[in-house]
Amino acid sequence: MFKRLFNALVLVALSLALSACVSIHAYVDNSLGDTNYADLKKSAAPQPIQLLFEFQTKGVSNARATESTRPKVFEEISRSGMFSSVSYEPVASGRKLSVLIQNVPLTDNPGGKGFVTGLTLGLAGSTVADGYICTITYIEPGHDNVATEVKHSIVTTVGNATGPAGLAPMTLMQAFDKVVRQMIGKGLRDLGNVSDLAQ
Repeated sequence: MFKRLFNALVLVALSLALSACVSIHAYVDNSLGDTNYADLKKSAAPQPIQLLFEFQTKGVSNARATESTRPKVFEEISRSGMFSSVSYEPVASGRKLSVLIQNVPLTDNPGGKGFVTGLTLGLAGSTVADGYICTITYIEPGHDNVATEVKHSIVTTVGNATGPAGLAPMTLMQAFDKVVRQMIGKGLRDLGNVSDLAQ
């Protein structure tokens, strides 16, 4: 899932085995926050929707991340209440919701940073930033597509490095789940504000 980030962290695996003092913490940018689905603008007559999802790493389709992230996206869209049902299979109306999440690098040479951290057993900490871009497109036959884009980020510290001020540390998986949840929530909110899903 975090292929690029994990490539950097693999280089510190030896030091993790030798020293329990090396720590890895992830921090989620707090600019988005969580969306209250009860406040979303919804159709008076919600319709079934087919979910299409893909995860890309640096512009290339990432099948493993797509497979593991798809259920998280499905759950959030179902919880939103904007659609009467969500399916991976086509629906009678032909309506589709296409979700693309792209992982883009925000830090140069994360492998080199991880290598230095590993050599020093965590004494020389390193920081890696990962960006995420979520594009949600509503597709309905006979109508123009409606799309919205949401950006988010995760900062990860390894070893003796200080995290961003004011942000709570968490595991990589907790951070990723939070980013997905917040991007989907914000994207659906924006989508509801610019489209009438009842038509």
